[in-house]
Amino acid sequence: MSNLKTTEKTALSARIAAKLPVLIAVTTLIFAVCATLASFKAAGYGNRMVLAQTQASDQWAYYQAKSIKETLYQVQHDILEAEMKQSVRPEEFQEKLRQFEKEVRRYKEEKNEINNQALAKEQERDLAKEHNSRFGQALIFLQIGILLSSLAAINKIHYYWYAGLAGGGTGVVMFLSAYGKTL
Repeated sequence: MSNLKTTEKTALSARIAAKLPVLIAVTTLIFAVCATLASFKAAGYGNRMVLAQTQASDQWAYYQAKSIKETLYQVQHDILEAEMKQSVRPEEFQEKLRQFEKEVRRYKEEKNEINNQALAKEQERDLAKEHNSRFGQALIFLQIGILLSSLAAINKIHYYWYAGLAGGGTGVVMFLSAYGKTL
C-alpha cells in the first residue's frame, strides 16, 4: 500500500513538474501585463501631477499680481486721504476715494477666487502624486516577480518562482488596489 502512495505522489510530482514551465510563463506574462499597465498609469499620473503643479504656480503668480495692484490702489487711497485732511475742500476727494475703495474691494474678491483655484490645483496635484506613488510601488513588486520568475525559467529552480509569485502577487494586489482607488 505504501508503494502505491509513493508511486501516486511521484506521478503527481512529475505532472506538476511538466506543467511548471507553462505556469511560470503564464505568471510572468500576467506580471508583465500588470507592470506595463502600472507603468502607463504611473506616468499618466506623474504628468497630471506636474501639470497641476504648474497650474497652481500660475495661479499663485496671478494672485501676487492682484495683490500688488490692490496694494497700489490702497496706497493711492491712503495718500489721497491724507491730502484730503489737509485740503480746504475735502468734498473734491470723495469720488476718487470711493473709486479707490471699489478697486481695493474688487482685487480682494478676485484674490479670494484665485486663491480657491490655486488650492484646488494643489489638491489635484496631491491626489495625482498619491496615485503615481501607488502605481510606482506596484510596479516595483511586479518587476521583482518578473525577475524571479524569469530566473526560475532559466535555472529550472522552482524556489525562485515561488518567491516571484510572492513578489509579483503583491504587485498585482497593489496594482488592483491602486486602480480601484482611481475609479
